[in-house]
Amino acid sequence: MKKKLNIIFSLIVVIMLFVTGCGNSKTTVSYTYKVETGDNITISLTTNDGYELTSDIPFVISKDKKELSQGIFISAEYFTAYVDSVKNNEKAEIIDEGTKSDCSYVMWNYNDSEFNYVVKINGTNTGMLIANNISEESAKECFDRLEVKVKE
Repeated sequence: MKKKLNIIFSLIVVIMLFVTGCGNSKTTVSYTYKVETGDNITISLTTNDGYELTSDIPFVISKDKKELSQGIFISAEYFTAYVDSVKNNEKAEIIDEGTKSDCSYVMWNYNDSEFNYVVKINGTNTGMLIANNISEESAKECFDRLEVKVKE
């Protein structure tokens, strides 16, 4: 009797592990880029819900084969130049600024038709410029799915 209870208990535990393991699985794709600044930068994108990342430069983020955002690498000094330019442009409005992982970023819209991020990868000579012509929500979703790391 005790042996049957142990077997039943073990089966219940195994079933629970299978059920909980199927929940919120996250898939990603990663590419490492050798940038003109000499840095090796790895970009990862959470690909759940049909999102994709290309290995090309400019890199493209798409969903269900529809292009949403494009990104290029820039040198770190251009980060400040872009931020200053945005702050002095009447048609540009800063939407968000802050830090994410090892990056500082500023998001702005230009003329209510472009939604852009300029990113400085802290501790490197590299930044990124990411543009989205779809919507503010689309730009934020793409950026939230990105993870940027320096490959040592």
